[in-house]
Amino acid sequence: MKMTLEHVQPRGNRKVYRRKVPKALQGILGKKEMVLRLGKTDAEVRRQYDATHAEAEQIFAQAWDELHGAKKPATKLTARELFDQATKRFRDLGFNPYRTNGSGDSDDVDEVDDWIAREVVAEGIVNRYPRDKETDHPVGVSSEDRALLTLLTSPSIPKGPSPTLEDAKRLYLKDRFTKTNPSEKSKKRDEQQADRVVGHVKSALGYDPVLADMKRADARAVADAMLKVIPKAATVDRYLNVVRAIIAYGIREFDLVGVKNQFEKLDVADSAREPDKRKRLPFSPEQLEATRARVMDRAADDLKLIWRLLEGTGCRLSEVTGLRVSDVMLEALYPHIDVEWHDERRVKTEVSRRKVPLVGDAFEAAKEAVKAAGDSKMLFARYGHEGGGDKASAALGKHVRAAVTDKKVTTHSLRHRMEDLLVIAWAPEKLKRSIMGHSGGGAGDNYGGEEARLKVATEAMLKALLLEEAAT
Repeated sequence: MKMTLEHVQPRGNRKVYRRKVPKALQGILGKKEMVLRLGKTDAEVRRQYDATHAEAEQIFAQAWDELHGAKKPATKLTARELFDQATKRFRDLGFNPYRTNGSGDSDDVDEVDDWIAREVVAEGIVNRYPRDKETDHPVGVSSEDRALLTLLTSPSIPKGPSPTLEDAKRLYLKDRFTKTNPSEKSKKRDEQQADRVVGHVKSALGYDPVLADMKRADARAVADAMLKVIPKAATVDRYLNVVRAIIAYGIREFDLVGVKNQFEKLDVADSAREPDKRKRLPFSPEQLEATRARVMDRAADDLKLIWRLLEGTGCRLSEVTGLRVSDVMLEALYPHIDVEWHDERRVKTEVSRRKVPLVGDAFEAAKEAVKAAGDSKMLFARYGHEGGGDKASAALGKHVRAAVTDKKVTTHSLRHRMEDLLVIAWAPEKLKRSIMGHSGGGAGDNYGGEEARLKVATEAMLKALLLEEAAT
């Protein structure tokens, strides 16, 4: 008799644990359904089911506790965080953590008096804990107090623990949130992704690696381990990009001079990739004409304007739906849009912050959009919020799919089209990257001041669109 397991559903060539998230918890968990991997065979599913179900139950239980006001469990401090916290407490107690005993300087506190003072403080901490009857050692000393006791009882201040990947991840997220001030939903999503990616690294190596001790073999081991548990090589590539960014940030901010980022130039093996590396194709002239006609005939007015801006700028969909009216510079010498961070929308990377020229029909669409927005702060009020890009993508995607059967052609293919047009127009690589907001195309890429950069970018886009028009 075949056993039926609750919440188990097929997905592609494997099965997953899929469970709807109650409405009350969707804001906390940041999603409408929970999907956890199980396995391909019935034996794998049965073997993993109990642990997966228990994991889901625990996630829901913690979310309900959070909803009802219960405190979230405190995150366990890393060894480095414990040392930094203990150093601060040491300083607050009036001791100098940077003083070297026996220096002989007349300004030093007398060594004996200092040692006695530290012993008194240490004894006071120890006396707060019960003692083992046989050894008389304190029992149950917290990690925080143990770290401080180490400083108080050491002849000289020990060197702090070397930063690990977990330390780098926490600092990376902390500084990222401070600079960008994201919504709680975005913050939770970024935290979950970073935790998931770093979790893969720890699982592959069996420990939290010290940044300065990592070897190239460790990076390769991580990539190989990810490929065994993650179905798509493209997802592994994306995860490796996150690891690269976290490690690079840690090396810089922890002043790890001479330490190499072992994940640099580490790509998933070609043999593990999907046969066709380009997941999306640009529109052919016939496909574009058919899709544009359908959108202009059947889509809502704001979606029509969004489509025209996408077609004429090559921007990402979320970059257009997240525009404020104040981001549209129609009266500038070279009309353009400012793609910037703000409360209603993030941008993908730092280099994504840029000025994109408005030429041809995109300029006309921008004028119409500003007029239609009226007193609204957002250019497209219906989509100008967190998640609005996804909604616009779904709406436009239906029109694309009705007009084009090739699933590699999507709304995002407009971006690939613009990139190809710039290549055909012989736009310099750095200029092309600057217009598209790709890594490596920073704002100061050999084009002088802001107006000069806009001038050459405008000329390049005009040339690209004129060549396309001539070809058709």
